[in-house]
Amino acid sequence: MAKLDEAGGCFACGSKICRFSRQNGSHSKRRTINLRRGERLEACRDGCIKLWTIVSGTAAITTNLRDGRRQISGIERTGSTICGPMAHEDSTTWLEALEPTEICETDFSEDMAMLQNDPAFMQVLFGVIHERLEAANRHLTTLGRLDSTERVTLFLAEMAATADKPGPVNLPMNREEIADYLGLNTETVSRILSRLRKAGLFKFLTRTEFVVLDPEAVARRLPVRVARRPRTLFATDDTSADPGSCPVPYPLPQPSEQT
Repeated sequence: MAKLDEAGGCFACGSKICRFSRQNGSHSKRRTINLRRGERLEACRDGCIKLWTIVSGTAAITTNLRDGRRQISGIERTGSTICGPMAHEDSTTWLEALEPTEICETDFSEDMAMLQNDPAFMQVLFGVIHERLEAANRHLTTLGRLDSTERVTLFLAEMAATADKPGPVNLPMNREEIADYLGLNTETVSRILSRLRKAGLFKFLTRTEFVVLDPEAVARRLPVRVARRPRTLFATDDTSADPGSCPVPYPLPQPSEQT
């Protein structure tokens, strides 16, 4: 993998939006953040425009209510680009690492007046926002229409489909965190996991590692498609690109030359 100081040179994400932090006159700030499990990035306030790309690891977008309840609204894995979550006065929202996680942060707050007139930047930003809306719609459908068994089955199937490598799937979440993501209670999650294991669909090697024994049977049980890894938004001529990417046939837009 290319180093993060080579703007746009790594394959952590498809957008390569960090390229725009290097154009002439840019005041954008870019940094690498390494989080241990449980460490957080706080939500943006006061109009900041930050994008976070998961280079490695897994993180959760988490909201705490005033009464202490928690909702995990997104599980972000390698390749995800996140618009810094916006908090409001009645809640606290943050991005929390579920395992050791490396994040590339680009802060465009000081450059938006310039970049909003750059069609290449706006095209890439629109692609990122579109991906976020698709993910939110999938999760809303899961919580609103799927029963508890379907939710847990889909969750495990998507964890396997978005894994960084073949083989046993790493599950960096405990039962309580899974419950907070799926809108269930911990006891229900544990009961369904046992039921799915007995049905021969999944095999748990440990509490944090599993394999999918019968992917076709899993797919037949689900009324929705299983989400895959975040798509590569723009084509690339580099044959060493991540094999899990899915390039589309139109040219990669270049940052406009501005002074």
